Amino acid sequence: MSTYRFNGLDPELLYSLTIVKGIDSELMTIPELKDNGLSIDWADENGTERYHGTRRFKSKTYSVSGVIITSSPSDLQTKFNALATFFMTTGEFNFDDINKARRWKVFYNKVTSVEKINNRSLRITFELIDDYPVDIFTI
Repeated sequence: MSTYRFNGLDPELLYSLTIVKGIDSELMTIPELKDNGLSIDWADENGTERYHGTRRFKSKTYSVSGVIITSSPSDLQTKFNALATFFMTTGEFNFDDINKARRWKVFYNKVTSVEKINNRSLRITFELIDDYPVDIFTI
């Protein structure tokens, strides 16, 4: 059983996908402040004069790496196809970390790499986007 869930379901059980370590540091980053466009950098003054009105933040992007390990080449193709179908047909979905009791509402953006390890396994890296960077959802 995995620490992570896609819409409440374990990706290890559904897709034989094990998410490798490293995602924690990305999930726990503080979002970047948007430039509200209301700043003046006067040539004859030090610093920048900024409007400090409503603070808004940029969407966050997570690079998720994992491995799919199966019992046969046909099972690998089946699991990969199921994962691809989930990404291509699901809009926004819940990405949960059970250990942190935390949920992120994300959507799939793209696969950045697929590396076949052997005929029963592959390494995959995909990108998820979080348009709710300041919201904390608990599970």
